Amino acid sequence: MKRALIVITLLFTCFLADAQEKHLVRLGWGDSLFESLVFHPSDETKDYSFSGHYFTDYQYSVTKVFSVGIQADFQSICWTQNSRRSRNFDLTLMPTMRFTWLRSEWVRLYSGLGAGVLFAFDNAGGKAFAPAFCLSPIGIQLGKTNWCGSLDLGGLVALKDREHIYMLGSRMVSVSVNYRW
Repeated sequence: MKRALIVITLLFTCFLADAQEKHLVRLGWGDSLFESLVFHPSDETKDYSFSGHYFTDYQYSVTKVFSVGIQADFQSICWTQNSRRSRNFDLTLMPTMRFTWLRSEWVRLYSGLGAGVLFAFDNAGGKAFAPAFCLSPIGIQLGKTNWCGSLDLGGLVALKDREHIYMLGSRMVSVSVNYRW
């Protein structure tokens, strides 16, 4: 009973207290695991390269526990086919929300969710749009000062239908350098 009362008190305090640092900007990079597993070189294609996911994220803390923001993610895939170099670009924009469920002086643990749109285009003039979703069940932020770093485990998904799957489990691991104020 005593433990339950302590947990309820801590949660209540977190929801009602104002956040000291209201703003967070992140610049980071995430893996291209899905793309590297799906796009395999064939006899006609070779020299695949993946940029990974470069992203920026802005979060505004509504409370110490809940924040909202916006995220932009960019990646490119290059390959050579019949002596011609092709390149595909993906830009994803999505509103996000984050729940910080552990907060200490040096460490913050959080979970995040985002939903938006992917803009895909290539160097041959092709373009497409698709819904995009981002889920980060576990995020770890380390740092005591305004500068800190993060490690997120999760995934980025963008698909239109069965034939137009742009990302399905991309950015499973991402790291970022952050500034909060």
